[in-house]
Amino acid sequence: TLESRKAVAPSRRKAELTGIKWRRYNFGGHGDCGPIISAPAQDDPILLSFIRCLQANLLCVWRRDVKPDCKELWIFWWGDEPNLVGVIHHELQ
Repeated sequence: TLESRKAVAPSRRKAELTGIKWRRYNFGGHGDCGPIISAPAQDDPILLSFIRCLQANLLCVWRRDVKPDCKELWIFWWGDEPNLVGVIHHELQ
């Protein structure tokens, strides 16, 4: 019956997004693409920083920018800004 389906349907709750903060990183801080790298992720400043963020349990995403071979790294958090020393590659701003 409809009532029994309602009883087992999962509760739908809205996500709380108030207070979410973020920072966007790219090569050199000016939207520059940086070196074109076709090597392992460990040699790419964006992908290396992304891997380090995941290891530090930070909510993050990388994406390709509109320019060919350009990437951005986005980091998200709530509350106090996380300590990113040793996480973000020194060439990213």
